[in-house]
Amino acid sequence: MNQPKNIMLLILCLLIGLILDMVWVKNSINQTTINTIQNLDIAIDSYLNKIKTDLTLVDSNTTPCDKKNRKGLEQLNFDSPVIQEITYIENDIFLCSDRIKKSNVKIENSHLAKFEEQSGYVIYRATSQRRRIDALFFMVPTPNGWYRIMLDSRYIDYWIKQYTNKNQLSGCLSNTKDDFVCLNSSLPFSDIIFSEQIRSEKYSYVLTVGYTEASFRNAFFRQLPYAATIIIILSILIILLLHVSVNFRRSIKSDIQRGIRNKEFYAYYQPIVNSKNGHWIGAELLVRWLHPKHGVISPAEFIHTAESTGLINAITLHLLERAAYEKTQIQAEKNNTYISINVTASMIINPRYVTELVSIISKYPSLQHNVVFEFTERETFSPTELVELKLGMQRLREVGIKWALDDFGTGYAGLSTLQSLRFDILKIDRTFVASSVTDAVTHSILDNIAEMGHTLHCTMVAEGVETAEQAEYVDDLGIKASQGYFYAKPMPFDDYLSKLSKFTSRPEVLKANAQ
Repeated sequence: MNQPKNIMLLILCLLIGLILDMVWVKNSINQTTINTIQNLDIAIDSYLNKIKTDLTLVDSNTTPCDKKNRKGLEQLNFDSPVIQEITYIENDIFLCSDRIKKSNVKIENSHLAKFEEQSGYVIYRATSQRRRIDALFFMVPTPNGWYRIMLDSRYIDYWIKQYTNKNQLSGCLSNTKDDFVCLNSSLPFSDIIFSEQIRSEKYSYVLTVGYTEASFRNAFFRQLPYAATIIIILSILIILLLHVSVNFRRSIKSDIQRGIRNKEFYAYYQPIVNSKNGHWIGAELLVRWLHPKHGVISPAEFIHTAESTGLINAITLHLLERAAYEKTQIQAEKNNTYISINVTASMIINPRYVTELVSIISKYPSLQHNVVFEFTERETFSPTELVELKLGMQRLREVGIKWALDDFGTGYAGLSTLQSLRFDILKIDRTFVASSVTDAVTHSILDNIAEMGHTLHCTMVAEGVETAEQAEYVDDLGIKASQGYFYAKPMPFDDYLSKLSKFTSRPEVLKANAQ
């Protein structure tokens, strides 16, 4: 990768990192908001529960406004830093308080409007009628009246801030009749960009916690130095890894090109057998790489790079030309066996490449019969490509090539497409064979695949046969050919040639030879 691309990639990584960081900060502060409001709700609910429980205990053991009752109210006031006054109300009249023995003062209408038509517990904010100060009032009903607890709004405000300000959040306690009218203080809820709300069914309050855009910015910039350090480090690492990956791919590509020039690619042969008697009737050629330093390399380590770079085309031409000599020796041992070579549909769509294939086949008589080209059903084609594919297949048919469809049953080819391409062989994917004996659904699918193959008048080959039970089931379905470790593993050409003249109809012997 050149320097301008590296710089552009670094800038892109930094931008993506900043965006992801903003998303992380937003999710983090959202979760903090949720946790804060839940903890604050628990604290407020617990405190109101305590007030209610203590008042209920005093009321149940005393008569309102008698000496013992007022003494109990005075003790509750003394024990709480929040309570400023507790009064007893009956028939809209102050009868007494924790400090006043007898009052008999009528409650102002502004206060009556807050609770006289309500039942249960009531919370409201108003100016104290006697003290003329702003306060929060918590009303606790009794059988004949109310206890009204005057709470210090400044303390409640401080209490809420203790939970919210440390995380740069805003909190608001309001009653259920005046949603979002803060009872404790005037907070900037008009600027809130995210908030959570909890409505207490028991105590008639609404608790709201949220944050403003300014709070979000502060939270973002507060952690930005640490996040930026991580983003820069990760961005540099990504670029380095991509650089290594690109160089590694270039190195593999160069190594493959060198291997092609030095003719280091060759084929392992895996026998294809008659399902009834185990006779070897053909073989699939599986590419291997005899590397001068690393020895035999399996396709898993190089085939992806070979396909993505187009080098697989040259490898296939080399294998085909090498197969011409090897097939001559195969014919001397057994003339009616065939070889199967893997190609890709993209190769056959390319007229120029088809011409190269035709040229090699025309050059070697051994390749003009008993040679099968196979490609996978997983490849998809547009209508135009399908036409080109049919033309390429026909040109190769004219020089003796037969066609097989690999991985049959796993792709997207419909019946009409299969009929149009006119395959000679359908190779059933190993996944259906492997689980057909134990899985009823797969068993049914394999039955249908076999039936479709018979309908298309194609020779069927079951891939991946690994047990005697699978082999027997494949034979029962009328699938004439099989391939798999039960019969033989892929082997070098010399081993295949030596065993070809010694094959037996007994699968257990063939299996022993394969091991």
